[in-house]
Amino acid sequence: MKYLLLSSILCILLSNSSYARTIVPRVDENVELMSILSRLAGYPEYCMNKAGEYDTDIARYFNEYADHPAVTFMKEIRNTDGISYDAPMSMAIHLQKSDDDRFTLAETEENALTRWNHVDKTEFLSLLTQFYADTRFHRFFTTHDSIYRRSIAIYEENVLKNFDENWYSDFYGTAPEESYRIIIAFCNGGANYGPSRHLKGQKKEVFAILGHGLTEESAPWWNESNLPTLIHEFNHSFINHLLPANDPVLEKAWELLYRTTEFSMQRQAYGTWETVLNESLVRAATLCYLLDKFEDESTARKELEIELQRNFHWMPELVQLFRKYQKQSSRYGTFEKFYPEITDFFDKYAQKQEKRIRKSIES
Repeated sequence: MKYLLLSSILCILLSNSSYARTIVPRVDENVELMSILSRLAGYPEYCMNKAGEYDTDIARYFNEYADHPAVTFMKEIRNTDGISYDAPMSMAIHLQKSDDDRFTLAETEENALTRWNHVDKTEFLSLLTQFYADTRFHRFFTTHDSIYRRSIAIYEENVLKNFDENWYSDFYGTAPEESYRIIIAFCNGGANYGPSRHLKGQKKEVFAILGHGLTEESAPWWNESNLPTLIHEFNHSFINHLLPANDPVLEKAWELLYRTTEFSMQRQAYGTWETVLNESLVRAATLCYLLDKFEDESTARKELEIELQRNFHWMPELVQLFRKYQKQSSRYGTFEKFYPEITDFFDKYAQKQEKRIRKSIES
């Protein structure tokens, strides 16, 4: 009941702003459940401990359940099936709970739980139901609504009010086919995830699940610097599905580009060239947003320098290409029709890199 009341209050408070009618940040019990279960199972990405009192309460409340069968199961599937990082969050948004607190999977139009394909989901859901009951998880969740409410209000004031969702349709030339959802994940520290779901008979939903943390002054860390993360996550819904299948030109180019950046990309959990390509396009689009919306170019420059530190060394030239697209948007109509230019860009970039390598070796 407190959770429903919190959501209602937020909707009323935010109803005066145009963007808030479609995007309202919230906390989600299933996200907290999967995050805390992953933490108990020792997943490092869910053990960042950046939430102060909330982390302390998790440790105190759930310590006696460290050997629960659900925790043991989570440990096993991390080792056997690679369940980690965004996989628990993808599961969280596909969970539904019956009136008697039994967990099942929601009916969807498409399978977005591919990383769980080899997991015995029937056993997992049974153990999750048992864990939820044994720990009286809902009690823990509802008793922390003041912490949830405070962070959400600060996020709305310091981040979301500066977000223009209309930019996306202007940039990509198409109206969004999905609904945007923002969830603050209070156990996730500095990690952010962008899963999606397509429930039967409903519009597809794209989620920005944003990790929560505190500053040295014990206040939620939300400020204008968190805006690029939000912009980034929603760009994925416009870009990821455009990646052409079996494109020999892209594959050849990225065979070299990924090989020469693999060490740093693996450390960022980007295990395939397709993932790095999509991340590159999303990051370039995010920089275009910052250049469009901020008169002071220092914001975009700082973000660009961060991308270079992450070894996206083609980013300056890729942003220039995207700015060209924006200036000639009437020629292309949509970003999808511009995609061949992106393929050509990476083909030439890879050829240039190959020449540099050969010249160095042969000199």
